[in-house]
Amino acid sequence: MSKPSNPKSGPPASDPGGIERIVRPLNLVQQVTQMLREAIKNGQFIGDRLPTEVELAEQLGVSRETVRRATDTLAKEGLLKKFRRKGTFTHHPELNLQFQPAPSTLLGYLQADYPASSGQEEAVTRAISGLMLQGAIEEAGRNGYELVVRRAPQAQMSKAFQKLSQSARLRGVLFASYGEEKLLRQVAGLGLPTVLLDHDLPLPKISSVRDDSFDGARQAVKHLADLGHRRIALGLWHRTDLNPWRIMGYRQGLRDAKLPRRRAWELYTELTAAGAEQVVEQMLKLTPKPTALVCFNNSLARWAMDVLPKHGVRVPEDLSVIGSGGEDVPGLTCYQADWYALGQRAMQLLLRELSTEAPAAPEHLLFPHTLRRGVTTAAPAE
Repeated sequence: MSKPSNPKSGPPASDPGGIERIVRPLNLVQQVTQMLREAIKNGQFIGDRLPTEVELAEQLGVSRETVRRATDTLAKEGLLKKFRRKGTFTHHPELNLQFQPAPSTLLGYLQADYPASSGQEEAVTRAISGLMLQGAIEEAGRNGYELVVRRAPQAQMSKAFQKLSQSARLRGVLFASYGEEKLLRQVAGLGLPTVLLDHDLPLPKISSVRDDSFDGARQAVKHLADLGHRRIALGLWHRTDLNPWRIMGYRQGLRDAKLPRRRAWELYTELTAAGAEQVVEQMLKLTPKPTALVCFNNSLARWAMDVLPKHGVRVPEDLSVIGSGGEDVPGLTCYQADWYALGQRAMQLLLRELSTEAPAAPEHLLFPHTLRRGVTTAAPAE
C-alpha cells in the first residue's frame, strides 16, 4: 500500500489528476487593508489625508476597530503616517536615494452654471466664465501647472467635486461663480488649498477674487445722474443671493445723487430675452416712467434694446440704457471689469498657497469696473 500524500504539500504540477488547494477568503481586516493600499497607490485621498476612522468605517460598512487594525498594518508597512490630533496621511517612501515621486501638478477648476429653462442664461454666464477660465489656464501653464476643468449646475457642484477629486490627484482647487458655504467649508477642512473666483464668503482659509459689482452699479447711477436723469430703474437678475452687491450699489448711487428710490423701479427677471421683454413691459407701465435703465449685465441690456423699438421707445432719445459687464455689445455704454485678469489673479493666489509651507492669510480682492462709453446714454429729453 502506498503511503498517503503529505496534505501540506500540493500535488505535483505534472499530475493531471491533482486538486488545487482551497484559497481561503480574506477576513475583514485584510480586505480593508487591501482596499486602502490600492486607494493609496492610486492617489485617491485628497491632500494625501485619509478620512477619520469613523468616516471610513461608515463608508466601508465595518467597525472602527477593523479600520484601526488595517491602518496600523499599513503604517507598519510605511504607507501611512499617523499624527495625533491631525489625522492619518499617506506616506510615499523613496524608492532609492536618488529618486522622489514628483508632486502632482494638477489643479481643479469647477465652474458653476445657472441655466434658465430656455438655456439662454447659461450662455450669458459663459461669456464671462470663458474669459476667467482663459486667464486661469494661462497663469497656471506659465507656472508649470495644468487645470482639470469641470462645469456643473450649482446644485450638482458637490458631486462634481467628488468625482473630480477621485479621478485626479489635485494640489488645489478654484471654484468659479460659486458660493455654497457648506461644501467650501468641507473642502477647506480637507487641507486642500482653495480660492473663490467671481464670488466671496467670509471663510477663514479661503481667498477670493471678484468684480466690484457694488461700485460698478453705483458708478452707473452716477453716470446717468450726471447726465441729468432723475428717474433711474434697475433691471436685475432674480438670483439676488448670488450677487447681492449690485442692487446695494444701485441704491447707494441713488442716495449719493440724492435721487428718489422706488421699489417699483427695481425690476427682477431672468437673464433671457423673455426676461428683458418682461422688464420693458413692467417699466413702461410705471407712472412716471423712468428715463434711464441700468441692466444687470450687457446681455440683458442688448435684449432690452431689441424689445424697446417694438414699443415705440428710442434709445437713447427716450430711454438711456447702460450695462454692467459681460459680453461685448457694440455701441453699448457699460461698466466692465477685466474678467481675464480676475481669473489670472485668482490662480496667482492659489499658486501662492502651494508655494509656501505655512498657509498665508486669505485675501479678498475686488476688481474695479471702468466706463466704456457708447451711444446708448444721453441727457433726458424732458
